[in-house]
Amino acid sequence: MKINKYLYGYKIYVNYGYGYEYECYELTRQNMKNQVKCYRENCKYPVKVTGGREINPDYITGGGK
Repeated sequence: MKINKYLYGYKIYVNYGYGYEYECYELTRQNMKNQVKCYRENCKYPVKVTGGREINPDYITGGGK
């Protein structure tokens, strides 16, 4: 099975008054919704969600073929 170079998911940002700061990354929509719900219940600052990608830690480079 081929391992992709990137993992696609959702990035959560919170604005603490100095612009939006990256908080966490979730792979699934359900996990993202749970995290956003927790942030909105426990944090008075605005929360924003965007789609994004991150480097897959399991990806192995080809080695310069």
